[in-house]
Parts: sequence; C-alpha cells; structure tokens
Amino acid sequence: MDMELTNNIIYANNLDTARFARMFNTTAQSYKFYWLEAILNLLASHEGDIVFEEIVDEMICEAWHTVTHFHLHLGPSINGNAENFLEHAINTLNVVVNISNRPSRDELLAAIREADAQIRADKLSLVNLVPYRLLYPFLNVQGMEEGFEYLKNNSRTRLIAYLEKMQGSEKLLYTFVDGVGLNKKIRMNPDWRRFMLENYAVIRSWVQYHKAQYLQDRNPGVPGIIYKLCPEADDVRRLDQARALWRATVDVTGQPIREIYTGAEIGVEELSIDHFVPHSYISNDELWNLVPMRRSLNSSKNNRLPQWDRFFGEFAAYQFYLYDLVFPESDEARVPILIERFNKCRKNNVNAIWASENLYIGGNSREQFTNMLEHNLKPIYEAARQQGYDIWQPM
Repeated sequence: MDMELTNNIIYANNLDTARFARMFNTTAQSYKFYWLEAILNLLASHEGDIVFEEIVDEMICEAWHTVTHFHLHLGPSINGNAENFLEHAINTLNVVVNISNRPSRDELLAAIREADAQIRADKLSLVNLVPYRLLYPFLNVQGMEEGFEYLKNNSRTRLIAYLEKMQGSEKLLYTFVDGVGLNKKIRMNPDWRRFMLENYAVIRSWVQYHKAQYLQDRNPGVPGIIYKLCPEADDVRRLDQARALWRATVDVTGQPIREIYTGAEIGVEELSIDHFVPHSYISNDELWNLVPMRRSLNSSKNNRLPQWDRFFGEFAAYQFYLYDLVFPESDEARVPILIERFNKCRKNNVNAIWASENLYIGGNSREQFTNMLEHNLKPIYEAARQQGYDIWQPM
C-alpha cells in the first residue's frame, strides 16, 4: 500500500497538496527525491534564496552513505555501469579525496570543495533539468496539454523560460532567480515553505518511503533497503547477547575463543563480533552470520567480504562448535547457562525462519548443519559480491 501524504498534514492558505503529492509520479532517476530532500534539509537555515550548488552539495551529503557504505545504485545501470550523475559524483569524490569511514556533514562538504574540479560536470548535469521537472505537477495545463507535452519532451530551453516567466503567478513550490548554472537560485513560495517546515517529519518520511521503493527496484535482491538511506546507528545494533553467548563458552569449556581468520586467541577484553557478510549489506545481526573477532582486526576488515573458499570452512566449523555446545546430543550434557544465553539471542539474533526452525534445533549432524548454513549464506555472499563489496585480505 502506498504511503499517503495527506495523513497528519497541517494545511495552510488553501495550498493544493495533491499537486505536491504528485511530484514523484514519474521518476526515471532518483534525483527528484534527493533534490526535494535537500531543500527540506536546508529550509530551516535559509530564510532567503537557496543557491543551486548548495542544494546539490546537500544531495551528495544525503546520498554518500547509501552509495559508499551500502553500495546501492541510485539509478539504472548500463553494462554494469551506473548512469547516474549523483552516484558518479560520489564515487569520484571517494577516489579524489581521502574521506573517513563515517564522515560528518562538515567533512563531506570540505571534501566536495576539495574535489570541485573533478565533480563539477556531474553537478552541472544535476541542475540541468531536475529543478524544473520537479515542478511539473504545479503547472496548470488545462487546455494546453499538447503544448505542455512539447515543453516537457522537446525543449529544455522553452520549459525553463516558461517556468521562469511564471514568477509566482501560479502557486509554484519555488521560482528561479538570478545567476546561471550552479549559481542560480530558487526562491521558495512562503506558503509552501511554511507548509514544509510545519510538516517536516511527515514529508521527510514520505520522501524516504518513495525513495526506498525506487531504490529497491533498482537494487533487486538487496535486503533492508529502508535501513540504507542514512548512516548506520550503532545504538540500534544488537550484538551484546551474541557476545555474551560466546563469552559463556569460555566459562563452560575452559577453552579460549579463537579467530577463524588468523587462528589467534581472543582475550575477553578484545572480543568483538564480526559479520561474515557485512552488516551494511545484510542489514541484520543474525547469529548464523556472526563470528568472534578481535576489535583491531574487525576494524581492518571493515565493510568487506572474506574470501569464501578460504574462510567459509573455518567459519562453518566454528558455528557448529557453538551449536554443538548449545544443542549437544545428550540432554544431560546441556549446560543451563548456555541455554539461557542462547535463548536471549533468539529475540534479536535468530529471526530467519530457516534458522529458527531448521538450523538451531537439536539433532543436526556437522554435515547437515554445514550444508544448511552454506545453502542459505552463499547466495547472500554472492549477491553482496555482485553489488560491489570488495574482498578482504587479512594481513
């Protein structure tokens, strides 16, 4: 079911919100979502006109994590290459400038300024038509449908000239003033500006909902698109129970936890939990994708995939080691503390039906467990690889 913008909206001055809601009816690229979202972000700090270049810079900041951290394509791909100016600008930015893994908005803006020469062509392409096409629904075309189609499809110059001559005669979202290229400005209609600020949360959610739908269509098979529209929040990651379960294995067996990638022993104070397939792709903290790792090496692995042929065997063996402690062949051998810790993991770390109903049940042999794990994990791994995730080589 589509999300309706009309829910919980505050109206002002008889604005035609139906026209506003039609802005995303036609979207060949993702530009409209990011352009409107950028304006929404900038409104609170801009009483006056907003320069095109500021809006484009905000678009880059808004989309940076989606492209760089989550490897999503923002538009159609031709022969495996993204045909999207915003995505291309971000990829160029990351080649030209050394940017930290989790940059602040100020760091990104500084990088954009540093790489101005290399990304200027993309930025100019973004303001070529996007600012104007977003306004189509606000135009009163009754009785001039054929002429409007000509404006839309056949003449950028005529469309821009037509919009600029209107200068607020219609209830446009904004009009255009001063400058050329990236120095051109938009002037918000004061009624629409008030409407957007008073309904900021609702409108932002509406934009992100439609953006998520668009990106899901352009990135089929990628899980958790809705979680990949902004930076990951560490406070919503649920790894504490998995970490506690692995710590309990040390208390029960007296055996240290070891790292599958190096064979090194992991001290309790160094214990981190690694996602075999990166969390940024899989968007969950399922136990069957988690393995102990030293914090320092986890930072080195970062957002990359381990070599499947080299490490899956070790990964599956350690997964079975944990499974065998929690689900031993004999009921008498079950250890209450491990059962307790595992049951606490069930809420946040064992949600996949195949895992809860088939993997984490008693009676699986090592072969059955390994085959089931490989059958379900390998397609996810391969999909992440196709999405552009790099292979990690431990030092």
